[in-house]
Amino acid sequence: MMLLVSAYALTMPDVPWTTPMLMFAGAVAATVLARFTYLRNHVVRQLQDPVRAVATLAIAKALLIGGALLTGGYLAFALFSVGHLDAPLPKQRLVIGLVTTVASIALVVAGWALERACRTPKSDEDENPDT
Repeated sequence: MMLLVSAYALTMPDVPWTTPMLMFAGAVAATVLARFTYLRNHVVRQLQDPVRAVATLAIAKALLIGGALLTGGYLAFALFSVGHLDAPLPKQRLVIGLVTTVASIALVVAGWALERACRTPKSDEDENPDT
C-alpha cells in the first residue's frame, strides 16, 4: 500500500478529533435506544408500531455494517503510519486512527445490542410447553 501511495504522490488525509467523538456519541445514542427498545419489547412487552420496529432494525443493521467497514478502514489508516513513527505527524495519525478504530468498534457493539433488542420476546407458551 505504501508503494501505491508513493507511486501516485498521494498523501494521507488528516482525521480530526471530532470524528471519534461523534462516533462515540452515536454509539452512546444507539446504546440508549437499544436499552429503551429492550425494555419496551422484553420487560413491559408493549406492542410496537411495525414501521418503527423496521426502522429501528434498519438503524441496527446500518450501525453493524457501517461500523465494521469503518473499523477496517481506520485500522488500515492507523497501521499505515506504523512504519514512519519518527515524525510527529505519523504518530498523531496512529493515535487518532486507533482511537477512531475503537469508536468504530463501539458502533458495531451498539448496533449488535440494538439488533438483539429488536428480537421478538418469547411468549409464555414457548417457555411452558407442558401447560
